[in-house]
Formats: sequence, C-alpha cells, structure tokens
Amino acid sequence: MLWATLNFLLFTALLVRFLRAPIRDFFRTRGERLIEALAAGARARQKAEALRAAIARDLADLPALRERLRGDLLAAAERERQHLVDRGREAAERIRAEARVLAEQESVAARRALRHELIEDAVRQATALLRQALTPGDQERLVRDFIESARAA
Repeated sequence: MLWATLNFLLFTALLVRFLRAPIRDFFRTRGERLIEALAAGARARQKAEALRAAIARDLADLPALRERLRGDLLAAAERERQHLVDRGREAAERIRAEARVLAEQESVAARRALRHELIEDAVRQATALLRQALTPGDQERLVRDFIESARAA
C-alpha cells in the first residue's frame, strides 16, 4: 500500500506540475465568460425593464392617443368633406356656365331660324300679293324697264 500511495503522490505531483497552468487558464477564462454572461444578462434585464416601462407608459397613454387619433381622423374627414364640397361647387358652377353658353347659343340659333322663317313667309305672302295685284300690262312694263336698265348697265 505504500507503493500505491507513493504512486498516487507522484502522479498528483506530476499532474500539478504539468497541468497547473492549463487548469488555471481554463478556470480563469471560464470565470471571465461567466462574468461577461452575467453582465450581458444584467444589460438584457435593464433593456427589458426599460422596454416594460415604455410599454407601460404607452398603455397609460393609450386613451389619450386614441382621442388624438380620433381627432386627427375627424379633422382629415372634415377636410376631405370640404374638399369634395368645393369640388362639387366648382363643378356646379362650371355646369351652370356651360348651360348659360349653350342656352345663349340655342337662343341665337332659334332667333336666326325664326327670322329666316319670317322672311320666307313674308316673301311668299308678297309674291302671292304681287301675283294677284299685277296685271298683264304691269308685267310688260316691268320687263321693258328691266331690259332698258340691263342695256344701260
């Protein structure tokens, strides 16, 4: 048993001699990684707390935000309504102006047609009156006068 103890002590002394630096480095880097992970966790917790606080503020401001949005929507709807009313008025005014121009053109055309019709009717009536009033002697005199005026011209 002495040899076993001596072998064990020798084996332990060799392990300590050769593995002390790598084991120390392993535990040092492991400790650094743990410290870094704990710091990252603390930072993440702080971010989560800040986010939770922001969400809580947003939730507290939700009714006011809702009212602001409602007011904005109502204002936008009112602006759009006014815009549509203005466009409708412009269109109505344009239609009225076009109707006035068209009515005036129709009136002028109707006056011309009436004047033309009156002239044609007057000519027909005058022709009928002349045919009744002219005698064969008047016709001969008119033909002679026409021929003489044609020769003079």
